[in-house]
Amino acid sequence: MYRILTLLLFCLFFVTTRAEEPRVVILGDSITWDGRWVARVESALRSTNTYANATILNLALPSETASGLSEPGHAGGTFPRPCIHDRLGAVLTQTKPTLVIACYGMNDGIYQPFNPEIFSAYKKGMEKLVSIIQAKGARCIILTPPLHAPDKAKTSPQDYDNVLEAFSGWLNSKTAMGWEVIDMRPGLRDAIQLARKQNKNFQFATDQIHPGDVGHRMIAEATLPELWKLLKLKDKPNAGSDARIQYYQKAQIFLRDAWLMQTGHKRPGLPKGISLKEAESKAAELRIEAAKLR
Repeated sequence: MYRILTLLLFCLFFVTTRAEEPRVVILGDSITWDGRWVARVESALRSTNTYANATILNLALPSETASGLSEPGHAGGTFPRPCIHDRLGAVLTQTKPTLVIACYGMNDGIYQPFNPEIFSAYKKGMEKLVSIIQAKGARCIILTPPLHAPDKAKTSPQDYDNVLEAFSGWLNSKTAMGWEVIDMRPGLRDAIQLARKQNKNFQFATDQIHPGDVGHRMIAEATLPELWKLLKLKDKPNAGSDARIQYYQKAQIFLRDAWLMQTGHKRPGLPKGISLKEAESKAAELRIEAAKLR
């Protein structure tokens, strides 16, 4: 009887522990898919006791929107922009996240001046996204879109970054409804201004959309302090050395490509991932090496 009771208690402890293990899924467009800012966030999270052994997956998709809109002739007319709602159900069902971090908006205005109908489509898409994630029992944290063309002087109210600013203002207003939102944009502006003081030729994004290495670091650094507050994590976030971060990014890429293939999507031209089993094995090896580094 004693042995049976001990076994039952062990099983209960094991199941409870497993159920409480964080499973983080990060969604977004090509800036997130790139993985450099995500790897910094992952490295910082894994430096904490809470997320040291968490599942952390980058399942962003280039060109993707939450609005479901696409401009005429996108990608030379080869394919319309994919929409997260075409794959969200499969992603949530298969990965079973406890936390979803999502960053949409850069593509959702389809690079046009402010348009109320486009804005409405973005709002509906984001409201649907949050609602579905929460209905699955996962926590949802939304990031505002980063800056567009911060290396150019703003000459017109029609500049596309003003559209993203409107998107971000609306997201921030949703905190009154209980949404958890991190506004990275003020932190990015401050970081870019400081970088320009140190180097007048500094560029955040040479194509005005996709950041370089420093820009990705800026996104992570603008995001992490607020993420720490929301997750109630102790101490200050510390992503560690570049060598450590690179191990996590390599692991991420194996898992990203395998999971995107596993869950399905409509975006052509992406790398074909190895099997999920192989990806998990390779990622585990890389995480062991990363953990050895500060």
